[in-house]
Amino acid sequence: MFTQFFNNTKINSLRLKSLSFALTITIFCSLYALSQPTHASESIIAEKSGAADNLKSEEKAVRENMVVISRQLGVTCLTCHNTDNFKSDKKHEFQVAREHMKLTQMLIDNGMDGKKSYKADCYLCHRGVLKPVIQEPKPAK
Repeated sequence: MFTQFFNNTKINSLRLKSLSFALTITIFCSLYALSQPTHASESIIAEKSGAADNLKSEEKAVRENMVVISRQLGVTCLTCHNTDNFKSDKKHEFQVAREHMKLTQMLIDNGMDGKKSYKADCYLCHRGVLKPVIQEPKPAK
């Protein structure tokens, strides 16, 4: 009787299809249930998403500012930045740029903000070249 049960191919085929279908539905439902966040994880995800969006907007602002600076100096990113770690301050040019950015910000804070006088930026001195051409006034004769 046992061998008769397995010898009937129509019944085996139908049972195999039913078992396969049931297994597929079970796996699908399990994966779907696991993918649904709980209420606690939803708030954590929302917090992280907000922080990530804020970080992305800050990074975007920094990158936009760096593009402006590089154009005002006539250089590329690699002039100041290390290709292995862009935040590294090992290059001398990076350190000089940081000090010049502090100087520029100090000028802006002290009135050179473009409202009543010139706006302090890299182009004010550099005029599109890394090493600005500064000519001392000739002494009066």
